[in-house]
Amino acid sequence: MFELEKTEEVKELIAITKSDSGVSGPRLAKAHMRLGGLVAEHLPELNPLDTTIVAIMRGGIFFAEGMYFALDCRFETYDPKHQKFERPETKNIIVVDSVINTGKTIRDILAPDMYVACCVINEKAVPAFSERLYTARVSKNFYKGEDVKNQSGGVGPDTTMRLFNQL
Repeated sequence: MFELEKTEEVKELIAITKSDSGVSGPRLAKAHMRLGGLVAEHLPELNPLDTTIVAIMRGGIFFAEGMYFALDCRFETYDPKHQKFERPETKNIIVVDSVINTGKTIRDILAPDMYVACCVINEKAVPAFSERLYTARVSKNFYKGEDVKNQSGGVGPDTTMRLFNQL
């Protein structure tokens, strides 16, 4: 597993992305994009023509775009609620989401040769991805994202709704 070193820039970006930050919309999306770009810098050297970023819709789109801009590779989206996953034909595949709580969505489509990247992952989900995981941070917290402004009792602001300024 790779986790970003907590430089001053990374700490500031992570503070923006946390569910209790009160930040939504473009500022949050830009933080996700920048963190995605920083994480991408630590992937092994991959041939851009033979690499595809697969963004899990909708929450993973901005983190995935940051990685895409850094890697200059191919880009696809996957919406697990509305489509069956079709593996891209490139050798290298990086499946990207914003938040991984249990990892079920990704585990359902993951092959042994794929990488996983995210903005934040719950510590209990880390072992499922081990050496294939690249993340900005690991969290002890676990809550269900809903249409709420504040975190309370296992429920908190939905990251996707925050990213798209819908809270």
